[in-house]
Amino acid sequence: MNNEEYNDSLRERLHKLRELREVAKCLAKGIIGNTLYKEDLFFTSALNRSVALLDGMVDMLKTRNLTCVGILVRSQIDNCMRIFAAFIAEDKTAFVEGFLGGKKISDFKDDRGNKMKDVVLRERLEAYDSRISDVYKKSSGYIHLSDVAFYTSVWAKDNHQIEFSVGLPVREEANNILLEGSDAFIHYTLLEYRLLQAVVESKKWVDEN
Repeated sequence: MNNEEYNDSLRERLHKLRELREVAKCLAKGIIGNTLYKEDLFFTSALNRSVALLDGMVDMLKTRNLTCVGILVRSQIDNCMRIFAAFIAEDKTAFVEGFLGGKKISDFKDDRGNKMKDVVLRERLEAYDSRISDVYKKSSGYIHLSDVAFYTSVWAKDNHQIEFSVGLPVREEANNILLEGSDAFIHYTLLEYRLLQAVVESKKWVDEN
């Protein structure tokens, strides 16, 4: 896929991302509702982070920054895991108060008695998204210095030659991967919104009763 084809395919994704940004505003309004609770501070913080990541994703897709696209996908999955942690925490009140007080989420246990480390949150979220562990591991390669960095900076050429790229735009061969990254980001933004919609519905019930 050449860059012209990439930009054509990207337009649809950028339109979807803009739509998701507007959905976030509606979710924020629903989470806050008529009465503010400590839990609302947690969920709106996560939502705000998601919007910031979304804005960054738009810019990185336009500039074809593959490394940052991968990092943003991983960060959005992180958002999903931490929101999910609030649903499965053994003591939900202590969890939210601890979060607001600066404690690590991994310091708290889930409703099965396990400390909520990333691996636990990821495995439990597999019930809602079977691909999350695979995407998590692949996108983590962009955060930590790994073989991903090698394959984005070194390219094999004909005649057994190699080409090094440092500080240059990624080759067109990476365009499909960039689009996959945009699709993954959209997918996990939608997963986060599904979780937050449950919060909105719960808050609506509380406000009405």
